[in-house]
Amino acid sequence: MSKTVIRPATLADLPSILRLYRVLDEELVDLQPEFFCAAPREEEPIRRFIEAMDADFLLAEQEGEVVGLALVLYAGWTAEFSCVLPHRYASLNDLVVLREKRCQGIGSSLLGAAKRWARDRRLEYLELDVLSQNSNAIELYEAHDFVESTRTMRCML
Repeated sequence: MSKTVIRPATLADLPSILRLYRVLDEELVDLQPEFFCAAPREEEPIRRFIEAMDADFLLAEQEGEVVGLALVLYAGWTAEFSCVLPHRYASLNDLVVLREKRCQGIGSSLLGAAKRWARDRRLEYLELDVLSQNSNAIELYEAHDFVESTRTMRCML
């Protein structure tokens, strides 16, 4: 098994990031075709995240090839309602590993790096959303101490 190195992305990684987003988007379409389509990703939002001070694309690299990514960012404070306790937190917006590289611990390495990223910024927790049909991702997240905190429900009209 190849050694995996986790590192922050640079602008030179843009083609690799776009390649991984194609994989992610195809899977979103497979899981919820009524809500997702495999359209080309725009480069500018990715560039902004790469250059942002409060976000990072964390890349998993093996033998010089980018094989996975996690997009983690500072989300801010919880909502300001009198019944909500204030917390500063991070958001894990995207996590994807190339299909042929799965089940090798790469996703776990990316999750660990995302948690360290948030801890290093003295944030209190890391939050993510996952499609209810994505049982493999849910299993991975639960193995890393993520627990369900809210449930989004939808009624088609």
